[in-house]
Amino acid sequence: MSILLSPGPVYVPEEILLAQATPMITHRSPAFTELYGNICERLTAYLNSEEAYLITGSGTLANETNVLNCCLPGEKMLCLSNGEFGERLAEIGETYTSVEKHSLSAGKAWNLERAKELIDNSGARVFAMVYNETGYGVANHAKEIFQYAKSKGMFTIADSVSAWPALPFNQAEYQVDFFGSASQKALGCPPGMGIIGLSKSAIERIESRDRIPSIYCDLRKHRKRYLKNQQTPNTPAISLFRSMRKAFDIIDQEGGMLAWQEKHNSISAHVRSRITSLGLKLIPEPGYESPALTAFYCDNADSIKKRMLEERDITIVGCKGELKGKGLRIAHMGQFRKENLDLCIDTLEEFLK
Repeated sequence: MSILLSPGPVYVPEEILLAQATPMITHRSPAFTELYGNICERLTAYLNSEEAYLITGSGTLANETNVLNCCLPGEKMLCLSNGEFGERLAEIGETYTSVEKHSLSAGKAWNLERAKELIDNSGARVFAMVYNETGYGVANHAKEIFQYAKSKGMFTIADSVSAWPALPFNQAEYQVDFFGSASQKALGCPPGMGIIGLSKSAIERIESRDRIPSIYCDLRKHRKRYLKNQQTPNTPAISLFRSMRKAFDIIDQEGGMLAWQEKHNSISAHVRSRITSLGLKLIPEPGYESPALTAFYCDNADSIKKRMLEERDITIVGCKGELKGKGLRIAHMGQFRKENLDLCIDTLEEFLK
């Protein structure tokens, strides 16, 4: 039996896969209007957004869409990074505007105490940060930081690709203007759908622009088509949309988003306890461990990862950036199974001897 414990794409249960195995429809049909309308209405409610949309592509596309719709040429974007995906967010920003980037070392997290002075002194018009740094399994204190940046008059962009819905998020409360996530992580869907959430300020920003430097990612086009008849401006991944609706059904059946997040909190505490009982050290500084994945230092990380795949058909991943080859990551996001996680850790214990 193959066990997939990577931090995206994640294990997808059969009922979500089967939701895609239905006759194809056109994206200009009443059936698609009903499908996409249902998804966007539920996304808007889950996120407490002003509006929410899907864009066919990866989480990186969702983030780039948000950046290019938000940032004007000549404006500065302040980006706080603590891993590879924070670096990627800054790189996206540099494609469209000037960026002031500040980076923390592996395992360190952003909180308001560390971010406040940088926000105060940046003079930036846009603030961007990754909520959950997947490369090291670190959950930043996003709420307080985004709220503070917004209080200073900045537009705020949240990369929540691996955060939501494993971690809580309320767009209005967090004061995030542009929210980006993806289907293949804590939602437990196949890859291929970027998620966009917009605040009222974000919508005003988008609609006030003379030009947005993209055809495909121009959110004005997405808004116009959706508000007209709840459709997309281009041909989307219709079958994947069906899988997302099914994932939402499962989450609702299990008690909704709060229950989904508690499920992730519970399993992450279990995995961390088992990992530390093996004498392994967690990478995140205490209090900032992600509920979506567990990252830990491990000697011979690459060889252990290779053995687990080749001998037991268990997929885990190594760390990125400065800890490449020095640590491992086990994901517990989306539609995970506790018995698979326990089998993985049992195997890890065996291979460490």
